[in-house]
Order: sequence, then C-alpha cells, then structure tokens
Amino acid sequence: MFATRVALGALCALLLVTSAVSQPARQQNSMPASAGGLDGPAGNGARIYFTGASERGTTVTSTSAANVGGGMMGGGMMGGYSQWLTCASCHGPQGRGGTHSMHMWVMTAPDIRYVALRAMPEMKGRQRPYGLDDFRNTVEQGRHPDGEEVKAEMPRWKMSEADLADLFAFLKALPE
Repeated sequence: MFATRVALGALCALLLVTSAVSQPARQQNSMPASAGGLDGPAGNGARIYFTGASERGTTVTSTSAANVGGGMMGGGMMGGYSQWLTCASCHGPQGRGGTHSMHMWVMTAPDIRYVALRAMPEMKGRQRPYGLDDFRNTVEQGRHPDGEEVKAEMPRWKMSEADLADLFAFLKALPE
C-alpha cells in the first residue's frame, strides 16, 4: 500500500513537472494565423503581442515584478520566470481579455482593443482621444488616463518607442 502511494505521488509529480516544462515551449514564439495578414507597424505589433519579441531583434522586458498568485513575474516576457508570458497570455489572442487562471490564481484581464481603450470610463469627459502617451503610461507606468493605478497583476513593461507604437498600431488593427 505504501509503495503504491509513493509510486502514485511520484507519477503525479512527474506529470506536473512535465506539464510545467512543456507549456512555455508550446507558447513561445507562436502567433495565430489570424495575425498573419498584418504587415508594417501593426505586423510587428502583433509579433510583440504574441511573442514578446520585436522584428527589430529586441525583447520586451519587465521593469517590475507583479504578484501573480504568490509567484513573481519578473525578467522579460521571454526570459526568467515569465519566459512564456506575453500580452496574449492574459488579454487573449484577440485582445478581448477575460477571466482565466494563471498559476492556479484567477485573474481578470481587461479588453485592450482600441475600441475598448477609447471608450473606457477613465476617458469620460476628456477632450482628447486615447493616444500613444496614454498607452505608454499604462504599459510602462501602470497608470490609467485619469492617473489611477492599474491592477497590481499588470506588469510594467519597457520597450523602445518604435515597438510601443507598433504594439499600439496592432491594438488599433484588432476588429471591433
């Protein structure tokens, strides 16, 4: 009986480790076919969104470590503990967000398509539309257009100005 329990425990541990190790490899550098028709800035933005790497050879890095279910997301989108995390990991392949589990922790990511960004409550009564500066403040500083802090589970990312503009162009290209 004891040997059976030990064997089952070892098998469960092996399955968990195998699952954890193989998951990043499956997600790394993968872009869905739906992102295939884009070129120019929006095409590079799609690449950044799905892989965390730019066609310029740069990667997106985290400037903070967000607390995700007791674990820390640090390093870059493609390096360290979060080597497989990308924008699409939380916001989904079409930027619509939603509620999902991340490391056995339930989180809700917002819709980040441009149609949703320009209509968010933080924009109410504002004279100018949601723009690149607003996007930069959200992505890099963790601030909504009204100055309120975004949720703690949203990492703060750093990328070049050109890559940030390309990522923003991709969000604008997502269908309504």
